[in-house]
Amino acid sequence: TVMIEAIALDWKWLFIYPQTRTATVNFVEIPVHKPVRFFITSDAPMNSLEIPQLAGQIYAMTGMQTKLNLRAGSTGDFTGLSTNYSGDGFSGMNFPVKVVTQSQYDAWMKLVSQSPKHLDMTTYNQLFKPSQNNPIES
Repeated sequence: TVMIEAIALDWKWLFIYPQTRTATVNFVEIPVHKPVRFFITSDAPMNSLEIPQLAGQIYAMTGMQTKLNLRAGSTGDFTGLSTNYSGDGFSGMNFPVKVVTQSQYDAWMKLVSQSPKHLDMTTYNQLFKPSQNNPIES
């Protein structure tokens, strides 16, 4: 099972892959035919995460954790959404979800783990600041 911690911020999503100690902003990649479990929370106003073609909507609330399980049946490019109005930058909280083969996922994970960027408290404090239409980062 692939574990992903999804954190709603003002106005972006932070996705942490704890098993590989990697993270992305506004981008999710998962392997096809493999169980994926999202642990969802918010470090901003209440929000909601939905990937319409893969999984339903579930809320993200500060101080709470919700879970979303999915298993993609085919490869492809999908769109994840923020589906709960959370202020001015709400409309820019969409994110691509890429479903790939296991070997493509492994190669991507290797590439992301070699990134010179690291998620530490300094980086998190910068991400925590409200911003709109954030680019994808890994």
